[in-house]
Parts: sequence; structure tokens; C-alpha cells
Amino acid sequence: MGRIIVANRRGHQVVEWDAATDTEEARATVEEAERILREARAAGCAIAKKVDGKHVLDHGAFDPEAEEYQIVAPIAGG
Repeated sequence: MGRIIVANRRGHQVVEWDAATDTEEARATVEEAERILREARAAGCAIAKKVDGKHVLDHGAFDPEAEEYQIVAPIAGG
């Protein structure tokens, strides 16, 4: 089971999917997770992927087999 943790001003949002299950609902959750990452990248968010127990910045394509992604919005300065 994979998940995305989205840090936002209300704390955080968690989106989970199961790439090992082949049902219409499971495929829809994988597509939703991919859409969330794509939109976050387009908005300038930092994306980290958990690799070998550590989060590293990720610029690659969505990996439905990934254990975890984290999305952090850019901080607005002024």
C-alpha cells in the first residue's frame, strides 16, 4: 500500500492506494494519486519519495509501487 502525505495549512492530508489490487476502485485511487502529484509539481511544490527508509527529492514519474510520497507547498515570501 502506498500513500501521499500532503502538508497544508490544516495539518496534512493522507491519500492511500493499493497497487497490488486490480479492481476498478483500486485503479481509480492510483489515478487520483498520480493526478495529485502531477498537479502539485505544476504548482511548484516539492515532492519527496521514500527510498530505502529516507525521503529524497523526486522529479521522476509517479511510481504506484512507492511506499510513500510527501508534498510540501512552496513558502510565499514577502
